[in-house]
Amino acid sequence: MISGILFDLDGTLVDTWELYREAYRYVVQPYVRKTLTSEDIRGSKPTPEREFIKRCVPEKEREQAFRRFLTHYSNFHDSFFGGTYEGVEDMLDQLRNSGYPLGIVTGKSRAAWKITNQKCNLGNFDLVITDDDVDQYKPNLECLQTAINQMKMENTEILYVGDHSRDFEMARKAGTPFAAVLWSKFPEEQAEFRDELKEDEAIWFLEHPKELLQKLGI
Repeated sequence: MISGILFDLDGTLVDTWELYREAYRYVVQPYVRKTLTSEDIRGSKPTPEREFIKRCVPEKEREQAFRRFLTHYSNFHDSFFGGTYEGVEDMLDQLRNSGYPLGIVTGKSRAAWKITNQKCNLGNFDLVITDDDVDQYKPNLECLQTAINQMKMENTEILYVGDHSRDFEMARKAGTPFAAVLWSKFPEEQAEFRDELKEDEAIWFLEHPKELLQKLGI
């Protein structure tokens, strides 16, 4: 029985792809010889912000680069933030009204989370675990287990909802049920994601947020 729900954030609840693309482009551009394209950024498979910067920026300049990232992330937010996905806000409201404790487990930095949280209507969460709260990022189990411990429930009672194979890998390690978000993906990406997870019968594949409510009987 599902008693609590934890969500990934980017690509699950909010659309931040273009926002991250522009912020990363401005941070990394001084360290490469070519003009960075969207394909370059996507092909680099961005990870948590500090880890991405670590890949591209000399060690002595990383903290300054991270501060620049946050400045660009904030300045570009109104222009490039894609907002919450259709149906997400209603889903969260209904889950809260039904008494489910809700949390976020994200590779996002705490500072970037605060910027986005101030600019969208996701409501309050019982807990938020960011990249700053753990030593190891996804798919290491630390961030998800930290959230589970704070919820004070059994691992099997908590559903984790995410849009990436590393989210599934983390949930599998933790022994928590997993719901795979498809609503943020193009049809070809949906097919690839399903194939990547091998259509595991234990996974809930969700094409719209309302389907999570249906699965829970709300």
